Parts: sequence; C-alpha cells; structure tokens
Amino acid sequence: MNNLLYLLILLFGTASYFVGTKEMLQGKYSPSLFSRIIWLLLSINAFAGVILTGTSSSMILALIFLLGNLSICLVSFWKGTRDFGLTEIICTVLLVVSILIWVFFQAPLINLLISLVAHFIGGIPTYKKVWLNPKSESVGFWSLFFIASFLSLFTTETFDIYKAIFPLYFTIFDGSMFLLAMRKIKGVKI
Repeated sequence: MNNLLYLLILLFGTASYFVGTKEMLQGKYSPSLFSRIIWLLLSINAFAGVILTGTSSSMILALIFLLGNLSICLVSFWKGTRDFGLTEIICTVLLVVSILIWVFFQAPLINLLISLVAHFIGGIPTYKKVWLNPKSESVGFWSLFFIASFLSLFTTETFDIYKAIFPLYFTIFDGSMFLLAMRKIKGVKI
C-alpha cells in the first residue's frame, strides 16, 4: 500500500510544479525573483531537516518541493518580478538563523520548524493576494501539492507529529491556498 501512496505523492507533487512552471511560462503567474531565491534556499534547508527527522514519504515530498522550487526559481529569472520588501528581509533573517542553529547546534527539527515558519511568513502576501483576488492564484498548483501532502500523512503505521510536520504543514498551507483560489470558480462559495 505504501508503494502506491509513494507513487501518488510523486505524481501529484511533481504535477503541481509542472502546472506552476507552465503557468509562469504562459505569463499567468509572475512571482518575485527574490522571494523564489529565498524559498529555494529554504527548501534546501527544509529538505536537509526532513532527511534527518522525517519519514520516507516526507522525504519524497521534500525532494519534490526542493526540485519544484528550483524549477520556479529558474523560470523567475526571466518571468518573475524584481520586488523586494519586508517579507523577503524577514525570511532571509530566519534562513540565516536556521543555518546558524544547524551549524552550531545540529538541531534538524528546529531547523525544519524555522524553515516552515519562514515559508509561512513568505506566503502571507500570497494569502492576502488570493483573498482579495482569487483569480491571482492557480487552483491546479495548490490542489495538486495539497493532495500529495495529504497522502504523505497516511504512509506510516503510527503517527508521529515530529516526523509528519513537513507534510502536515503543507496539507494545511496548500489546502488553504487551494480553498481560497477555488473561489474564482463560478458558484463555489468558501
């Protein structure tokens, strides 16, 4: 059963970043280059934390997250904006703090948690944007990674919050973005 779930996690997770990259290339989505660079660095940091604290499904999800962020970051060099604001500064500071904790204390779980907090802070402008304009975000992108994250929660026999923190966070984060973006579909009330 877990092998089927791993395959579905891989398919849905990868598909989400194909959708995101495709929409960027079509001009439907234009993230900040600086935000995407920071999120790429955070995804590297989170991946390292998940490798040392997570489950196999969390590792698959974190690898997809890393490679997907790499893809979107690369496309952002010619399709992204050059916005740099307070959010990017806060996320950069949290990234540096996380790296220092990693180097000096070898605390992968704390490192992962700081990366996820920075990711959430970096997502606040997106929450605001999709709240005000549901058409500004891709239902496909958010729904596919939400499904992959949600499936990741069911691959272990015993649930351990510390090992499941990565997929649990993205189930909530991407699930809420998906619900907010769904409001752009006529007749959907959320």
